[in-house]
Amino acid sequence: MKSKRVEVLFDPKEYRTLEERAEAEGRSVGSMIREAVAMYVAAPSEREKQEALEWIFAGEDDLGSWEELKDIIQRGSAEEMMEIERDLETDRR
Repeated sequence: MKSKRVEVLFDPKEYRTLEERAEAEGRSVGSMIREAVAMYVAAPSEREKQEALEWIFAGEDDLGSWEELKDIIQRGSAEEMMEIERDLETDRR
């Protein structure tokens, strides 16, 4: 349940664009803004992406089959990825 409120001021033209896009997608402006914030906050930095690639190419861990990895990527939820990371950390010890 959402319990925090934030007030954000937009230029009228920007807000009209948000409203039009939200209507075209059958969503609320608020849901679009929440999604944008989630993507910005949850998205890995360039440094994190580079570290992930280096870790993958180092081949130190068994990442499973390509089909398993593809399934994980397609599901893509941050919680699932964190759970996988915890499992890998446990396996490394």
